[in-house]
Amino acid sequence: MNTTLRNTWTVTLHELTDSIRSRRAIVLLILYALNAVVATLIFVKVLHEMENQFEKAVGVAQAEKAGGTTTAMWKNRHFRELISHLVGNKETAEKLLETPPLALFFGWLSFFYTPLLVMLMSASRISEEIWSGSVRFMMFRTSRLSWCVGKYAGQALQLLVALLLSGLAAWITGWCRMAFFDPGANAAAIALFSLKAWVYGIAFLGLAMGVSQTIASPNVATAVGFVVMILFSVVSMLAEWVSRQPWQEILNALDLLVPGGHKMDLWLPDAMHAGTATVFLMALGAGYMLAGYARFSRRNL
Repeated sequence: MNTTLRNTWTVTLHELTDSIRSRRAIVLLILYALNAVVATLIFVKVLHEMENQFEKAVGVAQAEKAGGTTTAMWKNRHFRELISHLVGNKETAEKLLETPPLALFFGWLSFFYTPLLVMLMSASRISEEIWSGSVRFMMFRTSRLSWCVGKYAGQALQLLVALLLSGLAAWITGWCRMAFFDPGANAAAIALFSLKAWVYGIAFLGLAMGVSQTIASPNVATAVGFVVMILFSVVSMLAEWVSRQPWQEILNALDLLVPGGHKMDLWLPDAMHAGTATVFLMALGAGYMLAGYARFSRRNL
């Protein structure tokens, strides 16, 4: 057992150092940070335009920076009642309104782009070594399971660092571009959403690594990963829209087996729902990865 854990940890460290040496990790960090900066700048610009239009309509001076009017509306009783009505749950709405607007935007953004970038960067990690034949040399030093789990853990750590860096990039951009910016509240909320996006991304990482173990061609593995991810999204959408029996029960059951079925529970501020979603998503990630390993453990390398 100790040997297995030690070998897994060694593979994890090797995955990290190899990604840095090959500049794969640097590209990953740049992609996440650049995406956060560009998206935040667009968000601030759109928010500023909307605020200026509102200020013009009510006949007050237009602010030079975004955020002032939104901050005032966030505290307005009538606006809070409207949000409570739209959400349908006053307690949930109040918790959401305690979160700064920039952090809410970052939460939506990170949940949107994390699965895409995970599939783009990770779906070929094992298949490319199968394709090149380099995996044979690794099998002399460790077991197949330790190698696969170590690769998975190494990718998960890279994803965590990338999301925290993208959150930092969004926070700095917001601090520079927005008025009435609360650094502490925004930092805490953005960090929390970064961790939640990481949990959500772990499920897709397991899917990517599972596909990568079953297909030898890196390009085909990436393409198949995206196709499966789209099919999972279709299942979640149908589970939400279809109300006809018995299809509703079938789709609801299938929805529990895909990441999208737990997305909203994780995103909302309720600790009970978020905790349950975290357990499910972690289990799905491990399950997808081990499903791929079932094929990888029997294949001729």
